[in-house]
Amino acid sequence: MSLYFLELALGLLFIAALVGLFTGKRVAYAFTFLSSLALFGVSIEGLKGLEGEIIPFLPTTVKIDSLSALFLFVVAFTALALSLYVPSYEVRGNVRFLTMATNMALLSAVLFLVTDNLERLTLAYELFAVFTVVMVLASETRGSRKATWRYLVLTQVFGIIPLLVVSGLAYGAVGDLHHLTFHALHENLGKLPMGPAFLVALFLSASLVRSGAFPFHVWVPRVYRSLPSPFIPVFLIGEGLGVYLLLRVAHFIIPTGEAFGYVVAFVGTVTAFATLYSFREIRLKRKFAYHSVMDVGIAYFALGSSLVLKGSFLGTVALLGALLHVLYQILYKSAFFFGLGAIEHYGEEPNICSIRKLLKGHVMAFLVSLSVFSMAGVPPLSAFVSKWLIYTASMGTTNVLLWLMVVTVAFLGIFPLASIIQVRRVNRLLCKREVEREEVPFVMRAVTGAVALVSFTVAVFPFILLPWLTGSVEGLGYPLPENPVELFFGGPSSFIALATLIATVYTGLRIGRMPTERVSELLLIFYNMGDILRFTADYFISAGKDFYLKRILPIIKVVPRHELPLIKDYDDALDYPIRHLDEAMFMPIIRAVGKLAQWGKSRNPDMNTLMSGFAIAMAVVIILLGVFA
Repeated sequence: MSLYFLELALGLLFIAALVGLFTGKRVAYAFTFLSSLALFGVSIEGLKGLEGEIIPFLPTTVKIDSLSALFLFVVAFTALALSLYVPSYEVRGNVRFLTMATNMALLSAVLFLVTDNLERLTLAYELFAVFTVVMVLASETRGSRKATWRYLVLTQVFGIIPLLVVSGLAYGAVGDLHHLTFHALHENLGKLPMGPAFLVALFLSASLVRSGAFPFHVWVPRVYRSLPSPFIPVFLIGEGLGVYLLLRVAHFIIPTGEAFGYVVAFVGTVTAFATLYSFREIRLKRKFAYHSVMDVGIAYFALGSSLVLKGSFLGTVALLGALLHVLYQILYKSAFFFGLGAIEHYGEEPNICSIRKLLKGHVMAFLVSLSVFSMAGVPPLSAFVSKWLIYTASMGTTNVLLWLMVVTVAFLGIFPLASIIQVRRVNRLLCKREVEREEVPFVMRAVTGAVALVSFTVAVFPFILLPWLTGSVEGLGYPLPENPVELFFGGPSSFIALATLIATVYTGLRIGRMPTERVSELLLIFYNMGDILRFTADYFISAGKDFYLKRILPIIKVVPRHELPLIKDYDDALDYPIRHLDEAMFMPIIRAVGKLAQWGKSRNPDMNTLMSGFAIAMAVVIILLGVFA
């Protein structure tokens, strides 16, 4: 019966996409609402385990366990909030394509979470990437095209291509595309032509791109800036999918060791430095995009720590902290961006000054404040609870590397609260213009409040999620806590982590009251390091574009040689016809033969020279055949 509800939910999302595409009416979100209710039922039933096959015309094996059910529940809640919020929101941009792409992205996320087939997971990954690209393009905002290109190139080159390579290698090992399940891949790892470490690296690349983690985080600020605020939660779900993918691979598919855990933890630590760039921004969506990148980095640090500490109770604490942090950040960031949607609803861009509309004696001020202070780790709100577990795990060891990384992450945890205090201080200093308090539609206020209160409730009362969380990690070789007291007060490291969090909150308050120029001077060394990394990334992206336009494009498309220097960007190459692949394959050989013939005519070789050249060529061919045989 639950698989029937899963098919029903997918069907309703597809109908919502079609209704939105062909009518552009907000009634499409009624189908999204019904789909979210069906997904709630599937996620609750999935706690007991669900297996089977869905979609008769596209047979897809499904296996839902406690882990996927937990993420599915968050997707259902986000879809429910979107379906209630967006009909009251004044959407700007191409409403039809935005509605269609949003529902199809949610459908892809559901398929990504429930499928047990690697080929279908790759398909869902690609569909989510494509439809989120359409969402950004349909926004029709300034800079949306540039943001789309950067996002599309990264997700395709470093996301879908590695997954396609993994699928091909896995098919060679398993030998059956329909039964290319995670379990089958795990059982046939010995048949791979190379070591499992290569597959882990490919999965890691796809996960980091999907989550917007270092070094693929550059798309996050641009995409958040271009997208209407109420639709950003779809991308927050995508960030969670990246963490889910790596967690699923590292614990269920390919056995990983401490070395991989250190790599993931280090990547997470470096990613967390993104929060420092929030001090440069007055545009709120870009400012909090950098904080979102930091939250993803903390989740990856916790996941890496759990792999290093696997088999111990501290490993359990780190893994539960990673899960909580991912789920919490989807909730409180969704509430915050729903709050910013109230500013956009009246045609203004969310920035430090326009937020006065919300801060001027409005209930939305409290709701938005609840969300941003949750992000800042103010006790006893969401990020405080998850960071408590994450810090406890690493501070309870004698591992020097984990201590260095957790101290770095704790230091960076100062700046989210400092950035929030900075917004309030700068607002009072610079934004002297009086603003009228706009009346936000009741449904928008209700949805924002509900999401913020849910985030608050599950943080203050963690025992609500504890059975679900422990069920998610059951069977992974981790010892499980019996109650929340054992989880949060299991040893001296819990109190060290608690004192660290309180100290970071106090320091964040002090730094937030400092002049922005003074803070920027103190952080100059980090800005310089970040600029070097950014310039390096831009160089490689630019070099890749030049290589494609000058080397690859003449092979795959018919481009006259005299027009090649005129092509400066991808858009310039769209009008040229595609060359037939068979013709393109033989073009280098044909050119080589032509050049050889021209050389022969100019040299006029005798018979002895020709015979000697032929013998040398045959010898080279024989050697190559022997090497590659």
